[in-house]
Amino acid sequence: MPAAALALEGVHAGYGEIEVLHGVDLVVPEGAVVCVVGANGAGKSTLAGVAAGLIETRAGRVLLAGVDVTRLGPHERARAGLLLAPEARGVFPALTVEDNLAVRLRDADARDAAYDRFPVLGERRHQAAGALSGGEQQQLALVGALVDPPRVVIADEPTLGLSPMATEVVLRALEDLKAAGTSLVLVEERAREALRLADEVVVVDLGRVAWSGPASQVDLDDLTSAYLGHEPHEVPGASAESERRR
Repeated sequence: MPAAALALEGVHAGYGEIEVLHGVDLVVPEGAVVCVVGANGAGKSTLAGVAAGLIETRAGRVLLAGVDVTRLGPHERARAGLLLAPEARGVFPALTVEDNLAVRLRDADARDAAYDRFPVLGERRHQAAGALSGGEQQQLALVGALVDPPRVVIADEPTLGLSPMATEVVLRALEDLKAAGTSLVLVEERAREALRLADEVVVVDLGRVAWSGPASQVDLDDLTSAYLGHEPHEVPGASAESERRR
């Protein structure tokens, strides 16, 4: 069996004396889209930070294509093919769009391809990135991955605060990444949008995986109810099989 594109094994992590993740397991198959959902404060963004190397793993392992990268920093993981598109968009607000692209894409042809992919960035190339709308900033954050697709992209709340039109643009960009063979981890609270792309769903509750399974088994109403404090076994597909996965 080929190695997963990304795997977390028994991961514990946190901030200072506070532990946020308590033995989390996550498997992202090659070419798959795994949607990580949960209430605010459940530990989703901490999970994304651990996978990307921004947050230290206190126990457990992080594997990229079967290689243990637990002790590698974010830059080394990026060079190995893992890109984090953070909740904060990951742009340099004081730099122009053009300069932001120059940081991400050293090749001029690649930057031209980026403008072709997102024409609005070309129209605003001389504007400061901080002056862009949320949707435009998210396009800028994702464009490097679209031009040169990595092995894995972790998108932390990619549609947070976006208008319906901007959300649609970002989701189409993520669909293009999936079509290019990139494995995706979508960390989202807006489950409806994320489920459109997902192959697998992982529900995080209080720093643990409460449920995981195929997206086809997820009932959106049950998933939404889980955000409101219901027991983990009431998360989608509360079958005997899902109980065994807890």
